[in-house]
Amino acid sequence: MSKKIFITLLLMLSILSACNSKTQNFTGESVNSHADTDDGDDKIFSSKYIDDIGVRSAINQGYGQALDQTFYDEKHDITVHFESVMTDDKETKLLLTYQSKKTNLKNHYIDLFEGVSSINLIVGDEQKKLNNVGWGSNYYDSKENKMAEALSFESIKEYEGKDIRLEIKNLTIWNDSGSSSVQTTWPLDFNLDPPAILERETVEINKEFSFEGETYEIKKVAFSPLETSVVITGSDTKLLTDESGMKYRVMSKLEHQYLNARKVDKKYGYIVDDKKSGVFLKSAGEKVEPIFSKGEVEGEKDEYIMSFAPAKDRQDCILEIGDKIKIPLTK
Repeated sequence: MSKKIFITLLLMLSILSACNSKTQNFTGESVNSHADTDDGDDKIFSSKYIDDIGVRSAINQGYGQALDQTFYDEKHDITVHFESVMTDDKETKLLLTYQSKKTNLKNHYIDLFEGVSSINLIVGDEQKKLNNVGWGSNYYDSKENKMAEALSFESIKEYEGKDIRLEIKNLTIWNDSGSSSVQTTWPLDFNLDPPAILERETVEINKEFSFEGETYEIKKVAFSPLETSVVITGSDTKLLTDESGMKYRVMSKLEHQYLNARKVDKKYGYIVDDKKSGVFLKSAGEKVEPIFSKGEVEGEKDEYIMSFAPAKDRQDCILEIGDKIKIPLTK
């Protein structure tokens, strides 16, 4: 994800209203917990407890490089198990679990979005911090005191065939009084093998449409085993400038519509509210749901990006906005 743009209090209030508040964003992740599950680590990431349908789909189709590595954080008595990794030209998914007999892991997150957590890449003499892509997805099993995380950060595809190290730094603790942290470092060393590499196909569309008095243009669509990404520009997606010169963005009418069908489920995190209209895709005659955990992925200047589950048929893909607007995503 590109550097987050600072926003004004007015914008923040707008987002709070439209997205059920950013506090609920983290609450939405933290309430995605359930004590009575028998799913093993190999099944949890393909289950509905992970609210990124793109991750679930990729796992079910056999994508990803198995890691099967364990690291023990002795200071905090946390056992970390790295499950698998996959990456395309835009993003990387790193799947892991962590569990403890002594440290209560409720509300403990690897929060790359707004927390103190970070992930760093080391390849030879090169070191850099990797930017997040959306919020990622997680699930807390209170019975086992175990957290499963599907981390989402920038692509590492260019390092295919190389020995790399990823270092996760610090856990972020979110609670009613704010946030705190667990200072720690969890290393992961592996060679990035071909099974981790996913292909991403981008199609230029350049089609205009109108919605609620605003004009939009679909610039392009990207297809990946992890998602279908639709890049939009519009008359109300542009960056604005306040009196002090600070750049900020106001939520567009299209973004409001996209988020209108989002609701928080205490068991499964972000899900679709079937009683509300929204923005969806239809592919091969089937409805394709949004990936709401990518609701704040930024594109280039003035762009708005909507993420959906992987399309079954890339040649038969339609963007549906509300009940009336239907746009084929073809050239």
